[in-house]
Parts: sequence; structure tokens; C-alpha cells
Amino acid sequence: MAETDFFLQQKVYDMILYAYPALEQMPKSQKFSLAQDIKRCMDKIMRLIITANKKYTKKTTLQELDVEVAALKVYIRVAYDLRYLPSKKYEHWSGLLVEIGKMVGGWRRSEGLQSKSVAEGQPEYICADCGAVIPEKAEVYSTKNFGRALCYGCQKKVKEREK
Repeated sequence: MAETDFFLQQKVYDMILYAYPALEQMPKSQKFSLAQDIKRCMDKIMRLIITANKKYTKKTTLQELDVEVAALKVYIRVAYDLRYLPSKKYEHWSGLLVEIGKMVGGWRRSEGLQSKSVAEGQPEYICADCGAVIPEKAEVYSTKNFGRALCYGCQKKVKEREK
């Protein structure tokens, strides 16, 4: 068990400490639906990290962890789009998730579980908002115009919000 695995666990713990007060500020109607789904997702991420740290064969656990991180990104985006999260909290929280996602990806690569494009030596670009894999062309354009890598759909949403 590497020190970085515990570092990832600490990052997720810190995210949970940030998220719970933020979720308490959601409308009462959402506390037992969207907020509960987000909490379950974060709890599952923590459990999967602990499980992966304990297992010898980590392949399926790390794949599940990767899926849960992607799902949490979507839930956070939904909360933001529905205006349940202020933009500052969304930006901070999604930044934490991007960092956690990169750490999970690094862990998967260290275990030999990288995606096909990474295995072939091609760089993989990820949308900072939704976590989708994006083409290099979209990454270059969005970094230049928006200051971060965005897929085409998220670029469109940012443009609409700026109007």
C-alpha cells in the first residue's frame, strides 16, 4: 500500500468535509433526493478506496471507483445547473473532484489499468466540468477561450451563461 493511496483517501475525506455543509444549504426539497444521492456517492468512493487499499487484486475495485467519481461529477454538475450550488462552491468542489479523478487515473495506470488511448501513448484530455474524454482540438480551443479543458456541450453551456 503506497503513501499516495492514503493521500487519495485524505483528499476524499477533505472533500466530504467540504461537501456536507454545502449540501446542508440545498433547498429542503432536495435534501432527501439529490443531496442524498451525492452523499451516497461520496461514501461509496471512500469505501472503494479503503477496499482497494486492502485488496491484492484491485482491477474491478478501481474501475468501480473511477465510475463513482464520474457519477459524482455529474451529480455536482446537476446541482449547479439547478442553481442549488453557488458557482464558487461548484468551482471548488469540481476542482477537488478533478484532482481526485487524476489521482484515481494515476492509480489505475500504476496497476496497469489505463485506457486504450493512454496505453497506446496518446494523451487523453478530460472535460474539467463533466469528466468526459474530449478530442485534442476541443482541449486546445477551450483552454484558450475558457481557461480550462471543456467538451463541446460544456463550452456551449458556459457561453449561454455568459450571455
